[in-house]
Amino acid sequence: MPKPHQEPNQISTRERLLLSSLKAFGHRDYDAVSTREIVADAGVNISAISYHFGGKEQLYLATAEYLAETLRAGLQDQLTQILAVAEQTDAVTCRSLLTKFINSLVDSLLWGELSGDAAGFIFREQNHPTAAFDILYQQLMLPLQNTYATLLSRITGRTVDNRQTKLLTHALMGQIIGFRMAQT
Repeated sequence: MPKPHQEPNQISTRERLLLSSLKAFGHRDYDAVSTREIVADAGVNISAISYHFGGKEQLYLATAEYLAETLRAGLQDQLTQILAVAEQTDAVTCRSLLTKFINSLVDSLLWGELSGDAAGFIFREQNHPTAAFDILYQQLMLPLQNTYATLLSRITGRTVDNRQTKLLTHALMGQIIGFRMAQT
Protein backbone atom coordinates (compact mmCIF):
# COMPACT_ATOMS: atom_id res chain seq x y z
CA MET A 1 0.00 0.00 0.00
CA PRO A 2 1.40 3.42 -0.94
CA LYS A 3 2.32 5.73 1.89
CA PRO A 4 1.63 9.35 0.86
CA HIS A 5 3.72 10.82 3.68
CA GLN A 6 6.98 9.24 2.48
CA GLU A 7 9.73 11.36 0.96
CA PRO A 8 9.50 11.56 -2.88
CA ASN A 9 12.70 9.54 -3.39
CA GLN A 10 11.24 6.70 -1.27
CA ILE A 11 8.03 6.46 -3.28
CA SER A 12 7.98 4.44 -6.49
CA THR A 13 7.31 6.09 -9.83
CA ARG A 14 3.90 4.43 -9.98
CA GLU A 15 2.94 5.76 -6.55
CA ARG A 16 4.17 9.27 -7.36
CA LEU A 17 2.02 9.24 -10.48
CA LEU A 18 -1.01 8.14 -8.47
CA LEU A 19 -0.50 10.86 -5.87
CA SER A 20 0.03 13.53 -8.53
CA SER A 21 -2.98 12.27 -10.44
CA LEU A 22 -5.15 12.40 -7.32
CA LYS A 23 -3.90 15.92 -6.63
CA ALA A 24 -4.77 17.08 -10.15
CA PHE A 25 -8.09 15.24 -10.56
CA GLY A 26 -9.08 16.11 -7.01
CA HIS A 27 -9.24 19.77 -7.97
CA ARG A 28 -10.22 19.77 -11.65
CA ASP A 29 -12.29 17.81 -14.12
CA TYR A 30 -10.76 15.02 -16.17
CA ASP A 31 -10.55 17.09 -19.37
CA ALA A 32 -8.91 20.02 -17.55
CA VAL A 33 -5.96 17.88 -16.41
CA SER A 34 -3.04 17.14 -18.71
CA THR A 35 -0.72 14.17 -18.47
CA ARG A 36 2.22 16.56 -18.77
CA GLU A 37 1.05 18.33 -15.64
CA ILE A 38 0.80 15.03 -13.76
CA VAL A 39 4.28 13.85 -14.75
CA ALA A 40 5.79 17.25 -13.99
CA ASP A 41 4.31 17.17 -10.49
CA ALA A 42 5.43 13.57 -10.01
CA GLY A 43 8.92 14.38 -11.28
CA VAL A 44 8.89 11.56 -13.82
CA ASN A 45 9.15 11.13 -17.59
CA ILE A 46 5.97 11.37 -19.71
CA SER A 47 6.44 7.76 -20.83
CA ALA A 48 5.95 6.61 -17.22
CA ILE A 49 2.16 6.94 -17.60
CA SER A 50 2.15 4.60 -20.60
CA TYR A 51 4.54 2.20 -18.93
CA HIS A 52 2.66 1.92 -15.63
CA PHE A 53 -0.95 2.50 -16.70
CA GLY A 54 -1.33 2.50 -20.48
CA GLY A 55 -2.71 6.03 -20.73
CA LYS A 56 -4.57 8.85 -19.06
CA GLU A 57 -7.89 7.01 -18.71
CA GLN A 58 -6.26 3.97 -17.12
CA LEU A 59 -4.31 6.28 -14.78
CA TYR A 60 -7.58 7.94 -13.79
CA LEU A 61 -9.18 4.57 -13.00
CA ALA A 62 -6.08 3.46 -11.11
CA THR A 63 -6.29 6.69 -9.13
CA ALA A 64 -9.87 5.86 -8.13
CA GLU A 65 -8.73 2.41 -7.05
CA TYR A 66 -5.78 3.85 -5.12
CA LEU A 67 -8.05 6.32 -3.37
CA ALA A 68 -10.65 3.70 -2.45
CA GLU A 69 -8.02 1.23 -1.22
CA THR A 70 -6.13 3.83 0.80
CA LEU A 71 -9.20 5.27 2.52
CA ARG A 72 -10.70 1.87 3.16
CA ALA A 73 -7.42 0.48 4.54
CA GLY A 74 -7.49 3.14 7.23
CA LEU A 75 -10.99 2.04 8.26
CA GLN A 76 -10.86 -1.70 7.57
CA ASP A 77 -10.23 -2.88 11.13
CA GLN A 78 -13.12 -0.78 12.38
CA LEU A 79 -15.44 -1.94 9.58
CA THR A 80 -14.64 -5.56 10.32
CA GLN A 81 -15.12 -5.13 14.06
CA ILE A 82 -18.44 -3.28 13.69
CA LEU A 83 -19.94 -5.80 11.29
CA ALA A 84 -18.78 -8.69 13.49
CA VAL A 85 -20.59 -7.40 16.59
CA ALA A 86 -23.42 -5.12 15.40
CA GLU A 87 -26.02 -7.83 14.80
CA GLN A 88 -25.68 -9.11 18.38
CA THR A 89 -25.26 -5.71 20.03
CA ASP A 90 -27.89 -3.50 21.66
CA ALA A 91 -28.90 -0.06 20.36
CA VAL A 92 -26.87 1.83 22.98
CA THR A 93 -23.65 0.06 22.02
CA CYS A 94 -24.47 0.56 18.34
CA ARG A 95 -24.84 4.31 18.96
CA SER A 96 -21.38 4.30 20.51
CA LEU A 97 -19.97 2.33 17.56
CA LEU A 98 -21.66 4.72 15.12
CA THR A 99 -20.17 7.73 16.89
CA LYS A 100 -16.68 6.23 16.72
CA PHE A 101 -17.20 5.30 13.07
CA ILE A 102 -18.35 8.82 12.14
CA ASN A 103 -15.36 10.28 14.00
CA SER A 104 -13.02 8.02 12.03
CA LEU A 105 -14.57 9.08 8.74
CA VAL A 106 -14.40 12.74 9.72
CA ASP A 107 -10.72 12.35 10.63
CA SER A 108 -9.99 10.54 7.39
CA LEU A 109 -11.96 12.75 4.98
CA LEU A 110 -11.55 16.13 6.64
CA TRP A 111 -8.01 15.95 7.98
CA GLY A 112 -6.41 12.80 6.58
CA GLU A 113 -3.36 12.84 4.33
CA LEU A 114 -5.42 12.52 1.16
CA SER A 115 -8.40 14.60 2.31
CA GLY A 116 -7.58 17.73 0.32
CA ASP A 117 -7.68 15.79 -2.92
CA ALA A 118 -10.01 12.90 -2.10
CA ALA A 119 -13.17 14.90 -1.52
CA GLY A 120 -13.03 16.67 -4.88
CA PHE A 121 -12.37 13.43 -6.72
CA ILE A 122 -15.27 11.68 -4.98
CA PHE A 123 -17.59 14.67 -5.35
CA ARG A 124 -16.95 14.94 -9.11
CA GLU A 125 -17.58 11.23 -9.57
CA GLN A 126 -20.84 11.43 -7.64
CA ASN A 127 -22.04 14.35 -9.77
CA HIS A 128 -20.78 13.08 -13.13
CA PRO A 129 -20.13 9.34 -12.80
CA THR A 130 -17.59 7.58 -14.97
CA ALA A 131 -16.19 4.07 -14.67
CA ALA A 132 -14.21 5.40 -11.70
CA PHE A 133 -17.44 5.81 -9.77
CA ASP A 134 -18.06 2.06 -9.94
CA ILE A 135 -14.62 1.48 -8.43
CA LEU A 136 -15.20 4.01 -5.65
CA TYR A 137 -18.67 2.64 -5.00
CA GLN A 138 -17.74 -1.04 -4.84
CA GLN A 139 -14.48 -0.69 -2.94
CA LEU A 140 -15.28 2.22 -0.62
CA MET A 141 -18.81 3.56 -0.57
CA LEU A 142 -20.68 0.25 -0.43
CA PRO A 143 -18.71 -1.10 2.56
CA LEU A 144 -19.23 2.23 4.33
CA GLN A 145 -22.94 2.22 3.50
CA ASN A 146 -23.35 -1.34 4.73
CA THR A 147 -21.68 -0.46 8.01
CA TYR A 148 -23.78 2.65 8.54
CA ALA A 149 -26.99 0.85 7.59
CA THR A 150 -26.24 -2.08 9.89
CA LEU A 151 -25.66 0.22 12.86
CA LEU A 152 -28.64 2.44 12.05
CA SER A 153 -30.95 -0.55 11.68
CA ARG A 154 -29.97 -1.73 15.17
CA ILE A 155 -30.40 1.78 16.60
CA THR A 156 -33.77 2.52 14.97
CA GLY A 157 -35.25 -0.98 14.96
CA ARG A 158 -35.79 -0.78 11.18
CA THR A 159 -34.39 -3.20 8.65
CA VAL A 160 -31.19 -2.50 6.76
CA ASP A 161 -33.10 -2.17 3.47
CA ASN A 162 -35.77 0.11 4.93
CA ARG A 163 -36.13 3.35 2.95
CA GLN A 164 -35.61 5.55 6.03
CA THR A 165 -32.50 3.59 7.01
CA LYS A 166 -31.08 4.11 3.52
CA LEU A 167 -31.90 7.83 3.51
CA LEU A 168 -30.36 8.34 6.94
CA THR A 169 -27.28 6.39 5.86
CA HIS A 170 -26.78 8.59 2.80
CA ALA A 171 -27.50 11.78 4.73
CA LEU A 172 -24.84 10.96 7.32
CA MET A 173 -22.27 9.98 4.71
CA GLY A 174 -23.01 12.99 2.53
CA GLN A 175 -22.61 15.47 5.36
CA ILE A 176 -18.96 14.56 5.79
CA ILE A 177 -18.23 15.07 2.09
CA GLY A 178 -20.26 18.29 2.18
CA PHE A 179 -18.25 19.64 5.09
CA ARG A 180 -15.00 18.78 3.30
CA MET A 181 -16.09 20.46 0.08
CA ALA A 182 -17.23 23.58 1.95
CA GLN A 183 -14.29 23.60 4.38
CA THR A 184 -12.91 26.93 3.15
